[in-house]
Amino acid sequence: MTSIEWYNTTNVDDQKIGLKKKQILIGSLFFLTAFFLAQSVVFEAAVPFSVPFWAIIRTKYREYAKFVLFGSLAGCFFLGFGQVLILALQIILYECIMRFRYWQLPQSIAVSLAVLLVQIMWQGVMYQGLPPVLVQFYVGCEAALALIMTLFMQVLFVNSYEWFTTHWTYEKLGSGLVVFAAMLTGMQTVVISYFSLPIFLLQLFICFGALVGSVPLATVIGAVLGTLIGVAKLSFTGMLSVATLTGLCAGMGAKGGRFGVAIGSILPSVFFLFYDATLPLDSVYFTSIAIGSILFLTIPKKYSDKVRDKLFPQREEVLLARQNWLTEHVTYKLEHFQHFVQFMKELVFDRFMTAPVEAAKEVAPMNTCLSCFRYDHCWGAQNNGMDKLMTDWFHMKGVGKESAIHRVEEQIRYKCVKSTKIFEELDTELYRERINGQYFHGKKMIALQLRDMSNHLNQLIAEMKEDTISFVSVEKDIVERLKEANIECFQLDVLSNKPGARKIVCALAPARVNWEKDTTLAERMILPILYEIFDEPFEIEKVVACEIPFRHVQICFRSAISFEVEYDIYSMSKDATLYSGDSHALFQLHPGLFAILLSDGMGQSKEAQHESRKLIHLMRECLNYNMNPETAMHTLHYVMALKQQDDMYATLDFALVDLQHGDLWSWKAGGMSTYILRGKEVLKVESNAAPVGFLSISAVEAEKRKLKAGDVILMHSDGLFSSVADWDEQEETFLAFAQQVASTNKTIQEKLTTIMQSFQGYFEIEDDCTVLMLEVTHVVPTWAVFRPAQYSSMSKSS
Repeated sequence: MTSIEWYNTTNVDDQKIGLKKKQILIGSLFFLTAFFLAQSVVFEAAVPFSVPFWAIIRTKYREYAKFVLFGSLAGCFFLGFGQVLILALQIILYECIMRFRYWQLPQSIAVSLAVLLVQIMWQGVMYQGLPPVLVQFYVGCEAALALIMTLFMQVLFVNSYEWFTTHWTYEKLGSGLVVFAAMLTGMQTVVISYFSLPIFLLQLFICFGALVGSVPLATVIGAVLGTLIGVAKLSFTGMLSVATLTGLCAGMGAKGGRFGVAIGSILPSVFFLFYDATLPLDSVYFTSIAIGSILFLTIPKKYSDKVRDKLFPQREEVLLARQNWLTEHVTYKLEHFQHFVQFMKELVFDRFMTAPVEAAKEVAPMNTCLSCFRYDHCWGAQNNGMDKLMTDWFHMKGVGKESAIHRVEEQIRYKCVKSTKIFEELDTELYRERINGQYFHGKKMIALQLRDMSNHLNQLIAEMKEDTISFVSVEKDIVERLKEANIECFQLDVLSNKPGARKIVCALAPARVNWEKDTTLAERMILPILYEIFDEPFEIEKVVACEIPFRHVQICFRSAISFEVEYDIYSMSKDATLYSGDSHALFQLHPGLFAILLSDGMGQSKEAQHESRKLIHLMRECLNYNMNPETAMHTLHYVMALKQQDDMYATLDFALVDLQHGDLWSWKAGGMSTYILRGKEVLKVESNAAPVGFLSISAVEAEKRKLKAGDVILMHSDGLFSSVADWDEQEETFLAFAQQVASTNKTIQEKLTTIMQSFQGYFEIEDDCTVLMLEVTHVVPTWAVFRPAQYSSMSKSS
């Protein structure tokens, strides 16, 4: 076993041991609570608290039910064996009532009915008839108190996850005080020498309440606990005044810190010692409150802070005010910087951004020609085609074909007597044109980058203004919708709210029945709710079962894409050499956006391959940094134009497929046409822009096409079509084979192979060739009953 495996195994074992200790601790707490509630006697006759506690724990904390059962029976045992039998019969009758499938009663009614029926039967047997009126009164009080206590416990004992995720309300606090008061009445007999457990706990809780909530909370705790303890004992109701005044004085002393609370809580007892001799303020009482005050001083501050946050959470209005102030302050700074960016953009782009004058189709005579004696013969009425030759020379220099350039230069030498000076002047003019183009595109690159920065700032400011309260509003809307659907979601986090790339994590209670999966509720109910809220489909990305701090399931939802792309690539080099001038890349920018890059370097050499690969790499880097595609194209053109090699260019065919909405965006710099096959229809995407690195390029415009399920996209380099055969004929033949094969049921790999084999049977491929074939289809969930492919096959068979 490696050290990593040993560490992982040890870590898992430690978590299991810690979880087991936690379960034992909570089980022991429930055992003691059940024990003291079973010993709580109201009106010195009624025992109404054991069955309600069993009913609540049996429903919401099933794994701890055995601790409650044993604790209740043990507590009743000290009251007598008869009370143990009564409690057992009441629990059995309650279970029978709740399991009766034809008559579903509320839990509180079922508890009260079980207590009432068992007591009536038991007292009837004990008195061999109708019991006395006082006993009937006690039986009625026990049933009524059981009903009321069940309601209080339903408010207090919420689901396990709500103890950690929700704030305590005043209703929950009041219910907790009632249950705690019932426990104190069951602790009256726990007196060890000069120490009384109920008095000690009463003092401790009053002091702690004063520290957390000052006068209001401490007074409420003292009044509620004193009243319930006094009523339960039917005596010593004067303790109500002592407890209430203790809470008031302890709260008033909260300004002096912990010592102020402790001293203030003891003063009322000292006062009533001299004021009312009938109160049981003896040495046991004062020893117990002294020990409670001392223990209160040792409670760590972090526990009081946690309770204070639960009882008195920070008001959302304060948080919203701070968020608004921060948003306004940052927005002001961003807007100030935005004005500067706008000024620079106008300065560079709007005021001085003028396109260079493009060369005319017919070039003007060179200076050498104007001073030549054969000017009229070359440029005058006896024009021998010198203007066309010079135009062809400029064009071939731009394309970079050495053979064509050599042929045009030979024709110029044949007709011109000063060809050497003409070529020098032509090179100077070409250099001047390239410098002007470089200057133009440098300015345009800066302008586009400034525009991108401006757009990013605008988007940031808009998001800050719109999402000022997004940290509460979006999550609150989802939680409210889930509550309306009766879905218990105790924690929800929106990790990303970007359309098409949203991510939401929802914490749910685990499945409660064997036939239900943890994802059933999410698939059947939560996914439709998210679709209604955001108007886009969602899918379940990940499901994690957690045991800490309690057992729950975390389900991660993310935006689902509507389309998916399947693709194949056909690539070959000229004469089957190691180097091909073509390069390509197909990848996902994020789950909803698919990128396609195809580049063709000039020639078939190693340098051409390096040029095209470098272009693909740089384009991927620009996209990864969220650069606008148009800005990226012009930036790459400018960077590639600064290379030292002469006449080395590369075409770039760049496309983005929006899988969320089904759109195709295409940018072409010298790239070939893109074909979209839709049944018998063929859509073409074309562009006249020059290759990247050629300075005469003026603009790279984006072309947008709407895609449908079943569309086939074909992109290729110029090596697919031969320069010898007719271009249109080759294109028609290629598309005819593609349409014929695209409608078949073959895989996309088989389709592309068939198309290329059929095409090469008619025309020979004599250059580096790359063909990309992509098929767009709808995304169908794995659990969906209906599938388009099944429907199409059924319709054909019918």
